[in-house]
Amino acid sequence: MAILPTNVKQQVQEMFSEIDQPIKMILVDEGGNSELDQLMTELDALSDKLSYQRAGVAEASRYGLDEESLPSILLEGPEGVSRARFTGAPAGHEFGVLIQDIVDLSQGQITLSDATKRYLESLTEDVHLQVFTTPT
Repeated sequence: MAILPTNVKQQVQEMFSEIDQPIKMILVDEGGNSELDQLMTELDALSDKLSYQRAGVAEASRYGLDEESLPSILLEGPEGVSRARFTGAPAGHEFGVLIQDIVDLSQGQITLSDATKRYLESLTEDVHLQVFTTPT
């Protein structure tokens, strides 16, 4: 049974038509059959410029993850693995964010205001930012 309804697949495929460079989606999880694996497989099928890879717990540290942050979705573009990552299932509004992040990463875009970019460039230490959501 498909996770994404046909109309959503069509909308996502339309957005994916804007992908410029290949993007690899990496799911780091504990393995086994899961709805998240099925979702990533369905997304992969919507564009020739996407690829999907699954990594296990043993590989989590390679990506700077620990077991508490699994499952996580990472995106790898032309310049390597993005530091942005999704922990857990991208449900609700987070699904749209995942799709847009894939497109933006493929285009090398950072959709932030100039003021925000200047502020971020002025930071002298790494910042660990987490956004927690509850699907409704």
